[in-house]
Amino acid sequence: MYQYYETRERSKRGKYVLAVLLLALACAAGVLFWLHEANSRPVSKAYGVKRVSTVKGTHLAVYDGKGWKTQFWDGVNLGATLPGHAPGELAPTKEDYLRWFAMMKAMHVDVVRVYTILPPTFYEALAQFNSGRKDPLWFIQGIWSPEEELIGKNELGNDAYKPDITHQFRHEIQDAVHAVHGDADIPPRHGHASGHYDADVSQYMLGWMVGTEWFPYAVKKTDDAHPGMSPYSGKYFSATKNASPFESWLASMLETLANTEMQYGWQHPVSITNWLTTDPLHHPDEAFPQEDMVSVDPTHIKPTSEWKAGYYASFHIYPYYPDFLRYQKSYQHYRTPDGRRDPYAGYLNQLRHYVKGMPLVVAEFGVPSSRGMAHRGPLGRNQGYHTEKDQGDIEKTMLKDIREEGYDGGFVFSWQDEWFKFTWNTKDLNIPATRRPKWFNKLTNEQNFGVVAEDAGKAKDQIYLDGKTTDWKGREKKSRSYPDFTLSVAHDPAYLYLLLKKKHGDWDFSKDPLDVGFGTQPGGSEKADAAPGLSFPGGIQTLLQIRGKKDSRMMINSAYDYESWFYGKKLHMIPQVPDGGNAGAGKFVLWKLPLSRPLTLPQSKRKIPFEAFDVGKMKPGITDPKSPKYDSLADWYAKGKVLEVRIPWMMLGFTDPSRLMVWKNFYKAGKVQPVKSDGIRVYPAINSNTSGKDKPEPLFYTWRPWNQPAYHERKKQSYYILQKAFENKRLEPIPPARSGS
Repeated sequence: MYQYYETRERSKRGKYVLAVLLLALACAAGVLFWLHEANSRPVSKAYGVKRVSTVKGTHLAVYDGKGWKTQFWDGVNLGATLPGHAPGELAPTKEDYLRWFAMMKAMHVDVVRVYTILPPTFYEALAQFNSGRKDPLWFIQGIWSPEEELIGKNELGNDAYKPDITHQFRHEIQDAVHAVHGDADIPPRHGHASGHYDADVSQYMLGWMVGTEWFPYAVKKTDDAHPGMSPYSGKYFSATKNASPFESWLASMLETLANTEMQYGWQHPVSITNWLTTDPLHHPDEAFPQEDMVSVDPTHIKPTSEWKAGYYASFHIYPYYPDFLRYQKSYQHYRTPDGRRDPYAGYLNQLRHYVKGMPLVVAEFGVPSSRGMAHRGPLGRNQGYHTEKDQGDIEKTMLKDIREEGYDGGFVFSWQDEWFKFTWNTKDLNIPATRRPKWFNKLTNEQNFGVVAEDAGKAKDQIYLDGKTTDWKGREKKSRSYPDFTLSVAHDPAYLYLLLKKKHGDWDFSKDPLDVGFGTQPGGSEKADAAPGLSFPGGIQTLLQIRGKKDSRMMINSAYDYESWFYGKKLHMIPQVPDGGNAGAGKFVLWKLPLSRPLTLPQSKRKIPFEAFDVGKMKPGITDPKSPKYDSLADWYAKGKVLEVRIPWMMLGFTDPSRLMVWKNFYKAGKVQPVKSDGIRVYPAINSNTSGKDKPEPLFYTWRPWNQPAYHERKKQSYYILQKAFENKRLEPIPPARSGS
């Protein structure tokens, strides 16, 4: 172990017993050594350095006992926690890891990347799973940088050379190396893994990824604070003469890693994490200055001849952000080998030709299967609102692009859904942050990137929209009878569910349009301009209208509509709703999510208007994953006398359904202000008369607050699509990088 231990003296009594014990221990050690050697992978010991992986030319290679084997590396990124838990709580058990590793190998995953030091159980499970395997699940160990400290409280960035930042990063690097080599005792620290690490998994390690997505203002602050700095020069890593101060700082961090790993006589390939925001390319038509303000150039750091394992480049590359992927002409006109126009492939091509002579991997790529959206991308590769099948098909095509452009690997983001994540266009409404993991927000795209779903509710208690009602029997719900139908209401940590059964005839929305009002607090409206024939005693904040396949929608009272208040009333980016703050006026607007503020492209001077997504449009379909007609984005389904609906909590105005918290009238509060709700008043009505005398009596529905949400695991359709993509392409040779066209 690398910690120091107290030395204790033994008395002379019992020497014979001690000798016997030592002999027994020696025999046991011999058996354990034999078992270890039998289960160990071949290790190269050339140059007096132990390696199982290395850089060979422009490829990452592994040692098979005879030589170095190269291949394209199909990978996934593994998150740190489970629903109901913050990321720093590191909730998965050893059994979870063992199950996931088996699922990954069944998916033909070659390598799993983790972002930070995980608990000892991860490394124990990896060692157990790989023991005796000829085809191990390789892993890449990420090392988390002091991200919050680099960003700073005011988000203006901090100098990386500040002693506390440098010390913290070096300490994290050293802990990571010791943990991988099964030689660490890490004390408890909030938000970090800790414990006794004795599982040496260095023989299954493909490489290191150091750092996180670099905050551009921190990079600039560092570079501006150290003009004329001499490039860093170390025994194992050095910065080139044209390296920036920030790049020199990174080179010194890699030197720390190398020195620590050489304490064990081991070396593994090393890279720094990077992303498009700090790539080394120039993007003249990028509208946001910070997205092309600075670069972190991987070619400005070089390994010396002492670091035999080599150095590679890794980038997070998504298809929808930054905006230059949509507007840079060279990308828009780029064609793939099969003739497709593909801006994503165009970017890959340019980066591959810039980063020459070294392996290059896409460390993150993917799209989310979320109900919400946060940004649009070329070719419909948007940041959200994809079915699980579309998610898989898009990621399969992106993987094809990565292969064809001469990259050495592509790692899908991510393995499992992560309930704690946030997105810029729902963050302000998804509060408090500490409660985010307690419920599943389908409007937050970042929570829905997994190829393994972490679905809300127990598997045996699922309600599927399929026209059948057996799944409603025996579960907790509330029901009420109306003249034309019965209404039942239930919920789980993701949705509110409605079941409406006609008493006479089948549902025909062309004749009997359905309106359902929802009141969650005092101060709503007893009327709605979108439903002129109805009255809602007590007032409503949101309104569901089922009309048919193309014109069903979820609407919100303008006084509670964040988009029209914040971007209209406060920022004047979109037209204001007249008298929009008067909740009683009954002005209802379609539920929307902002996607982009108005932009002016600096090179072409093209003006891009404010963009929003009509998230309130309600789509019919079946939500049973076992059905051949399964649609993961479906909101309602009608068959015969049965109508079933599911509504994401945020679309009903909840900031935190686990504690029954909703947001108040924005115009009166002047901000996003949560308030406690007693529950939901549900007002259903077939709005076939317009006399204004129809006053549906509400069904009042409430529930007990929860702290630990029920959930279950399920393979998405995207899992199976990528399983075939990984299997069918893993044995093909890696193509050389192509020149652009």
